[in-house]
Amino acid sequence: MTPEQKLFLGLLFIPAYLLQDSIIIRVFQFILLIIIYLLNGGKFKILPNIMLFSGIIFAYILIPAGKVIFLVGKFPVTQGSINSGLTRALMLIGLIYISRLTVSSKLKLKGQMGNMFGRVFYYFEAITEWKGSFPIRKIYKNGYIDILVKYIDNILITFENKNYPNYKVDRKENLSLFLLFVIILLILASYILLLPLFKII
Repeated sequence: MTPEQKLFLGLLFIPAYLLQDSIIIRVFQFILLIIIYLLNGGKFKILPNIMLFSGIIFAYILIPAGKVIFLVGKFPVTQGSINSGLTRALMLIGLIYISRLTVSSKLKLKGQMGNMFGRVFYYFEAITEWKGSFPIRKIYKNGYIDILVKYIDNILITFENKNYPNYKVDRKENLSLFLLFVIILLILASYILLLPLFKII
């Protein structure tokens, strides 16, 4: 399968994933997406995903909406804000793994605009597949923002110093027939689950 065909499958899946308003169905889509990503040779790092997931939900909790579930002091934690945060977290992280699975550094698009997008995809893949360790123990001493900024700077400086046009990732470039079948089945099922019959879930 060519990088262009993989990209086409990713773009085909995105609308069905974004338009799904059932949290339960989206959770199942997300889990299947991660399983496919792992079977394709990718690595799922728990800590960064938990940090991103919890950060998005926390940001939405700060904007109360809907039924109050409980109070933290005088601050209300509402069902609407938790549902919105959970939905957005699954959406964002899911899109990241869709791009990791379907966007390849070998993707070649025609024209100047295509070349620009190709370079964006290339560096996006390199950054998201970065294997450097995040200095979590230093957060409590120096503060989260400072450590995060230095961590990102370190990634960018490393790319510049090591001439990353030669960057390679360990993930498989070609999908097996089994994974291809599972992906197509997931895409078809995702569009079927958009039908009004499944809105009650």
